Amino acid sequence: MERPLSSKALPAYGFILGAICIVFTLLFYVTKLYGNLWMGYFGNLIMFLGVLISIIHYNRVHKDKNSAMTSFNMGLRTTITATIMYAIFLLIFHLVVGGNPSHALQEEDTVKSSFWIYFLGNALFVNIFVGVVAALLGAMVFKPNQKTDKSRKP
Repeated sequence: MERPLSSKALPAYGFILGAICIVFTLLFYVTKLYGNLWMGYFGNLIMFLGVLISIIHYNRVHKDKNSAMTSFNMGLRTTITATIMYAIFLLIFHLVVGGNPSHALQEEDTVKSSFWIYFLGNALFVNIFVGVVAALLGAMVFKPNQKTDKSRKP
């Protein structure tokens, strides 16, 4: 079975989502809002909505004939791609900037010691958790035929 031409661009959702997270991280860092707790929630909201949009587009490209499992796999691939891209950026950014407290709203010792907690907790665990929840929700909600998880034959 040949894939539609527009489905070749679907893996780009993970890269686009990772780039959006990177841009907002830089924006929050420059405006000295990087240390505020609610900015992390904003990043999680971006991840959630980005995974849902990728599933909606995936279903639309395949004319709603795919199974719930393939929709979930699309959301999971988007989540993993965006999380890896964002994690690599955060590691490089931390090594280059070094958690300079003059740009953050926290003390020097707190910034240096809390980076790894933030990295493992928010950047990896929470983003993957939010992405998997969005993939599950998107696969269940946007599947047109709720009676089966099998794909429809054309």
